[in-house]
Amino acid sequence: MPFVQIVRSKLHLPRVPGDLVVRNELLAVLEAGSGLPLTLLVAPAGYGKTVLVSHWLAARNGTRAWLSLDEDDSDPIVFVSYLVAAVRTAMPDACAETQRCLNGGQPPSVSSLAGSLSNDLEVLPTSLVLVLDNYHRIDSPQTHALLDRLLVHPASALRLVVLARHDPVLSLGALRVREAMREIRLGDLQFSRCETAMLIERCAGLAISGELLDCLQERTEGWPVGVRLAALALRHGGAAYRLEHGVSGVAPLTQQYFLEEVLAQQSGAVRDCLLRTSILERLCGPLCDAVLGEGVAFAAGLGGQTFMQLVAGGAILCIAIDDLPGWYRYHRLFREFLQEQLRSRHAAGDIADLHRRAALWLEAQDLLEEAIPHALAAESAVAAGRLLARHHQILVNREQRQRLERCLRLLPPDSVEDAPELLLLKAWLMYHQERHLDIPAVLDRIEALSGEDIMASLRGGVLALRSLQRYLEGRADLAIGCAEQALQCLPAACAQARVTAQAVIAGARQMRGDLSGARQWIHQALAHALGPIDVCQAPLVATLCFIDWMAGDLSALQRIAAQHYKLGEACVGRAGTLALGRYFHGLVHYQRNELALAEAMLLPVLAPQQAPRLGCRSEGSFVLAAVYQALGQADRARAIVDGVCAHLLRKGDSPALFRAQACQAELALRQGRIDEARDWARNFDPGPLQFVYRFFNAPHLTLARVWIAEGSAESREQAGRLLQLLEAELATRHNVRFLIEVLALQALLQQALGNPVAASDALGRALALAQPAGFIRLFVDLGQDLVTPLKRVDLSKGSAGSARYVGQILAAFNADWLVSAGRQQVGGDLTRRELKILKLLAIRLTNVEISEELCISRATVKRHTQNIYRKLRASSRGEAVFRARTLNILADG
Repeated sequence: MPFVQIVRSKLHLPRVPGDLVVRNELLAVLEAGSGLPLTLLVAPAGYGKTVLVSHWLAARNGTRAWLSLDEDDSDPIVFVSYLVAAVRTAMPDACAETQRCLNGGQPPSVSSLAGSLSNDLEVLPTSLVLVLDNYHRIDSPQTHALLDRLLVHPASALRLVVLARHDPVLSLGALRVREAMREIRLGDLQFSRCETAMLIERCAGLAISGELLDCLQERTEGWPVGVRLAALALRHGGAAYRLEHGVSGVAPLTQQYFLEEVLAQQSGAVRDCLLRTSILERLCGPLCDAVLGEGVAFAAGLGGQTFMQLVAGGAILCIAIDDLPGWYRYHRLFREFLQEQLRSRHAAGDIADLHRRAALWLEAQDLLEEAIPHALAAESAVAAGRLLARHHQILVNREQRQRLERCLRLLPPDSVEDAPELLLLKAWLMYHQERHLDIPAVLDRIEALSGEDIMASLRGGVLALRSLQRYLEGRADLAIGCAEQALQCLPAACAQARVTAQAVIAGARQMRGDLSGARQWIHQALAHALGPIDVCQAPLVATLCFIDWMAGDLSALQRIAAQHYKLGEACVGRAGTLALGRYFHGLVHYQRNELALAEAMLLPVLAPQQAPRLGCRSEGSFVLAAVYQALGQADRARAIVDGVCAHLLRKGDSPALFRAQACQAELALRQGRIDEARDWARNFDPGPLQFVYRFFNAPHLTLARVWIAEGSAESREQAGRLLQLLEAELATRHNVRFLIEVLALQALLQQALGNPVAASDALGRALALAQPAGFIRLFVDLGQDLVTPLKRVDLSKGSAGSARYVGQILAAFNADWLVSAGRQQVGGDLTRRELKILKLLAIRLTNVEISEELCISRATVKRHTQNIYRKLRASSRGEAVFRARTLNILADG
């Protein structure tokens, strides 16, 4: 058997640097693992594994041994010889039998050697911590099997600590299940911001903080060696040294480290993979296959999947992407280094071909935001623009608007402005962002660039958006004409543009007073709709609901919502559609003052899984806030609206924020916070008035209301002019819902001006429009000042039910006053008897059963039940019980 020369320096505990950053949390993990058979530290080069463990051993009491491994130690005989030598540095007489086997004339079998070593380790006189550093350099299956055998049946006195750059070929899964190991990995070893600052101060003698520290932490990503290299650069360059010089993958010190500690450790095929895949922001096996093609790695049999196994094992300085299993990215500094090496070793044409391959694969996976930069790097902005244009039909859908915006921003502005297809995408983005005033100029440029040879689909898209502009301008006939031309040009594949044109035709018909024609048109379009439901049918149903809302027909709205939004069905992939259905149902219930039903319908809209669709989540939140305000829960109402405003501000959704802030001001007004409402009005920029109001509230009407509440002659005059303009426009457009509110606001204004006759007249007109649908909250939400003109309305000319309808509104006003004045918390005045009956209602007892249970007459039960309905502001048993549970009244009772 060949003699194994032991290099004693490999058995020495490494020196702990003087500027060490003590990492107490990791030291505690190591100490906790000292009672287990194995502690495993796995991370790429430079994460401080060796320093951490040597510091831990140097500071603790107990017997320890150290072995630094290299490639020559892979042979089982050599490995065991070194392991025994390491153990004997701490216990000179240990492992005597194994040593005799090693010194014998014939080399022992691995099996007998493992058995002998296991027996020797079992009789160690005291507990021993044995560290195997650089275990990733061992590549012998026999040696892995030998060590695995020691861990399967661990010696009671031996505690192994294994340090490696990737997972060793051991039975780690079984060890985890048996809870026989502790692990410390890359994420644990990364420096925190505080640790980074500490090492810079100790190594470079400079205290850094603020933006400089943030920059350093971002660039190094907590990589300890990266921080140390930056410290060395700062030490030589001083505080004024530019971080991008010292903290980059191409800095001399960093390059030297990567060349010696990373690239030199890899085979030629792996080095080729590293350089070629450095063009990628993130990587996975199939993408690597696409990019690598038939290069050196292919010739060596190293495919993308094999390469990714190497990456996943931790041998490469890569970071796993948490929410994407199988995807990794290179450390920023390492990627910069690799890209510099790629540029120095490969021709520009070869690198462009890598980008081209990446772009093709990413586009095929619908990863357009990643494909476009590669297309730009491979070819030109024109080619990247063509790539984006190929996905036009998907990107113009409303749900894709944020993605479309990101894609367009990736392209040079000039390339967008000179390409009609990209300009059309830009125009659709403006449409989804409600930047309607900016669209005509873009459409004009498309037509100027295209001339007479404009493609049919392009012309159809332009006409669809033109029809929308005409509709917003109130030019119904022109809108219908443009939309009909658009439908003639557009192929079936252009679903978004076709649906937009169909919706415009329906809206324009309603605008000119042909409500039945509008409904009929939508029903015909739905009957012939092809393609995905969310693209081709859901928008048409929403259009029909919005039309009924603007027409002030709550019954039709409720009927259509019930027919098309099946709220009880499974909602996989349809969360946004169902949220919209709940919004419309809740809107009807609220306006009819069915507050408990409105609350029950709208609460699920706030759930995180309900995707915003057509603003329904925000709009539903506004209705729900109004419900809580009506129920006397002002703080809850305010929290909802403020939360929506904060969310939209973070998202940068200006059109939705415009409406949200108006709702915020209206709520402030209703809660008596007049100064806040006045501040909003002072900063309100109405822009060119467009009178297509289709959501819960209209900001311009809120502005008029604030001006009325201000009470000055000037503000009332402003309110009068605005309301006069709004009345004329809304009457022309047949927007009955908001015309009712304008007339009611005019009544408020006239009452404030001391014109009771004019106030009653305006309110009478509003009631005549509102009665068929049964609007109640629309009037009540305008405040108690409307009660006086409401009582003076001449009902003699109205329908037979006018008096009853006004009585319902006055009753709602009275209940609202009791709540807002704090004289009555909803349900707060229930008697003990009523609470008992309410509890029996909750378990579904009939009136007969309740009378027998409480020994009272059925008439008494009925009277108490009616009192419960009135006090809980409910109209049925189910509504009363739901309201009681919401207010915790049953628990209190």
